[in-house]
Amino acid sequence: MLPLTTGHILDSWARLTPEQVAVIDATTDTAWSYRDLAQACDRTAARLHDLGVKSGDVIAYVSDERLNTVALWYALGKLGASWCPLNPRATVDDWIRQITHAEASLVLYSESFETSVNRLPVRSVDLGRSPLDAPAPVSWPVTAHWPDRAGILYTSGTTGSPKGAWHSHRSLWGWNTSVLCSLGIGGSDRFLNPYPLYHMGGIGFTLAAIQAGATTVLATPFDAQATIEYVPRYDITVTIMVPTMVQALLEQPAPERQTLLNGHWRHLVTTSAPLLEDTRQGIHREWPTIRLSVLYSATEAVFTVASDHHGPSSLTVGRPAFGMDIRIRTEDGRPAAPGQAGTIYTRGISLFEGYHRAPDQFHAIDRGWLTCFDTGYLTTDGDLVLVDRAADLINSGGEKISSLEIENILLSHPAIKEAGVVGLPDPYWGERIHAVIVPRIPDLHESDLYPYLSQHLPRYKWPKSWAFVPELPKTSSGKILKRALRQENPRGR
Repeated sequence: MLPLTTGHILDSWARLTPEQVAVIDATTDTAWSYRDLAQACDRTAARLHDLGVKSGDVIAYVSDERLNTVALWYALGKLGASWCPLNPRATVDDWIRQITHAEASLVLYSESFETSVNRLPVRSVDLGRSPLDAPAPVSWPVTAHWPDRAGILYTSGTTGSPKGAWHSHRSLWGWNTSVLCSLGIGGSDRFLNPYPLYHMGGIGFTLAAIQAGATTVLATPFDAQATIEYVPRYDITVTIMVPTMVQALLEQPAPERQTLLNGHWRHLVTTSAPLLEDTRQGIHREWPTIRLSVLYSATEAVFTVASDHHGPSSLTVGRPAFGMDIRIRTEDGRPAAPGQAGTIYTRGISLFEGYHRAPDQFHAIDRGWLTCFDTGYLTTDGDLVLVDRAADLINSGGEKISSLEIENILLSHPAIKEAGVVGLPDPYWGERIHAVIVPRIPDLHESDLYPYLSQHLPRYKWPKSWAFVPELPKTSSGKILKRALRQENPRGR
């Protein structure tokens, strides 16, 4: 049986559909066919081999060359080496910690990062010009095997220090297969991916689209106005976004929002953060013909998928994704009854292989079941309802309170653009509910919101302190950094 490593998959499509467009860099309007991508992969592999890269090596990279980065993933996969992306927004000290922990032997970079990379304590090499301009080698053989490591991704650290989650070729195939089958994505689709290419969204969804033989349009960094232009220009059929990106599209002028429907766009997928009710309603109002799916996933695994017909609640994240199982456990480890909240566990084909050099983190995996310590419950129909991340549940006055529920209510108020809710230490309450608000109108005061809260929330769930700020801290993929909200603790008015 042919092992389905990333290199085998790319070579197969290059033989079957060589002229099909594989990837497009929307920023430069440059397109590579599957033949182009396979040739770029082989030429990159030949160069890396000349640099001494071998099976088992970990190779870090930081680059703004999008197409070259995609070729790099596949080249390293053919050599049996692992990629390890560095966040361009991080500090050099952050990079040093990451490459030291990952045991990277080489850092590859594009020209704009040369000054910073030269401060690193390991060998570094400029990725240089397009690999398609390099001499063409004989097709490079695949030396990797299915169980071999393909990449290490350091999680975004929304709840603490980043961890290095590693995927094998097998687990990447499973992650991709779960996404493709759950969302119904095939070779005829044209897929808009606005995620950065050092994030699992940028890497995973691009690898998944290529596994399907589809076309990926790389549209990073995300820009709402540019996205409105890209969707009809590249005849996009599927978009995948963080909810904050969708909200940015909804805030564009009405005529521009409607131009998204001028082509063959049929499917909007949101992931990486809960889709709040106000955003969900905006999607159905502005683009009623578009299929909406919510993908509950992480770097470590794909958990569930919810389509429009799955559940009325914005916190419903659907049923187990293709090839996956879901289980809820109570605090004492027993299976939870329907409607009973507990810790969410998953197992199946998309599960990662573990955390690199972090034996203390393996408590997250119990006999093949993974938890990211989110809290939720299963309905009698088998839908998963996400209550909150364990770190974001607020224990106030002995009550466990969901920050997501409060954020949903706040964001449904017309004067609020963005909201983040966290628990802060309090000598009386244990934790007090603290709301950080980005207002739509000047001089908004918390007292202006009290009449609205009285209609939608019991008093014990009201925020006890407030802050009004121009913007919320976010990760590079658009998720609100709750940890930063707790640390900054801006003073309310």
